[in-house]
Amino acid sequence: MKRRSCRDFAEARSAYVDGYLGEDERQALLAHLSDCSDCRAEVAALQRLRSLLTDTGRQAGAVPDALTDRLAAIARSDGAGSSDRRTHAVMVRTMPLVGVALLMVLIAGVGYAAAPPDTTRRGVPDPTAAVRSDFSAVIAQLPLTSAAVAAALTVDPMRLRASGVQVDDDPTMTGPQLDSGQIDSLLHRAAWAAARVPYSGVQQVVAPRDDRTTAADVAVDFAPATGSRIAVRTLAGDQVAGGLVPTPAASRIAGNNVIAALAARYRLTGITGGTVAGRPVALVRAWAKDATTDKPAAGWWIDTATGLVLRQQLYDHTGRLVLAAHYTTLSVRRSASAAAVRSPVGRELTASAGLLTRPLTTATFTTASAGALSSQGWFCHARLAGLQLVRLRADAPAEPGVLHMVYTDGLSTVSVFERRGDLADPPSASTWDPTLGAYRTDALVNAATWQSGDAVFTVATDGPTALRDAMVHALPHEEAAGPTTMGRIQAGWSRILHALG
Repeated sequence: MKRRSCRDFAEARSAYVDGYLGEDERQALLAHLSDCSDCRAEVAALQRLRSLLTDTGRQAGAVPDALTDRLAAIARSDGAGSSDRRTHAVMVRTMPLVGVALLMVLIAGVGYAAAPPDTTRRGVPDPTAAVRSDFSAVIAQLPLTSAAVAAALTVDPMRLRASGVQVDDDPTMTGPQLDSGQIDSLLHRAAWAAARVPYSGVQQVVAPRDDRTTAADVAVDFAPATGSRIAVRTLAGDQVAGGLVPTPAASRIAGNNVIAALAARYRLTGITGGTVAGRPVALVRAWAKDATTDKPAAGWWIDTATGLVLRQQLYDHTGRLVLAAHYTTLSVRRSASAAAVRSPVGRELTASAGLLTRPLTTATFTTASAGALSSQGWFCHARLAGLQLVRLRADAPAEPGVLHMVYTDGLSTVSVFERRGDLADPPSASTWDPTLGAYRTDALVNAATWQSGDAVFTVATDGPTALRDAMVHALPHEEAAGPTTMGRIQAGWSRILHALG
């Protein structure tokens, strides 16, 4: 990771000289100054300027009182000749003070006018669409989550509103129980199969939300060499999105991390002897260790022949279903040759013209970079609200403007986006929640967005709203600090001195 540039410390240099720089940023600046002679020279010049302004201010501090006393004396005078003489005396005595005051005004005015545009604080437009795109791209690359679910997350939930949607009853399981070793093996096989087993089919994805339920039929044709060709349709058959989802990276480390997090946080049980889409499955369920309901936290119905996840469900802490996905039709191929996929209304899924999503954060860092990014001013931690950091992305490999942190408990995924700048408008279809201190959206993706200091934070998850809220509360909520007049004056003179030097 490249170190912060001199430009990144422009405001910090002025704040340091003015004495209002936070301790963390102060330490980061001092570390930078130890290696940068140009910035040291600029700080010295700013200190001289501040000393000049401060000394001049002290000399001119008596101006208002002096002028007031003399003008009052003039007003009390009852002789024209005496008035003229006293007026002349006042002018003689106050001219130096007025000159100093005018000099101060001139210095401040020149610095203020010369200040460069504040490029460090950019306007951040509604982040909703970008968040859905980036979140979907990450979900599609994680084990135990299907490409169909990831594709449905990209669509504006207003276009997928549905009523009267019924989720099929869970398949009856009649086989023997699985031990912990068999469960672990089955989960790792499912993570492996997502990137290697070619198939085609239609999966129905439903997110029950009272009167805001969203649902979609997602046609998928997956070949390991090319990825998943996707068509997202409403339950009425209208296509609302389509494109290619790249093949998951099939990282053994990523799969191990997710499954280890799942096993550490939840109690896992397993049973065989059921069928989904006409194929034999085993069921793995995750139970909250402090559960107060007889409902599991999640369930995966895994094809015992291929390892594909054919059905998955997620519940909140009250046992309420928040996400369900299952195949209504499925054909597993022995080879990766392409095959047509038909939607519920009989249309063929044609070759996609491009990627389903084009995420903003395409630069990838190792999770070990979290400490370095945190020292550079980003709110980046290896664990947050009890969840583990598993992916770290940005919009640029050096000097990023957006950081995308992905956390998981093995069951749900949470993306945290931090952008430098000011939120220009409230996110679409959102509601301000004073308890959260954020604009929230409850849909297929539960999201929240708010301004904190000089950054805009967005949390997005496919998990329950309670998980989103816990992450929001764990993140900073600082007052947005605008540029000060003194800071602008200092920035202007810094620019002048730099040009002259």
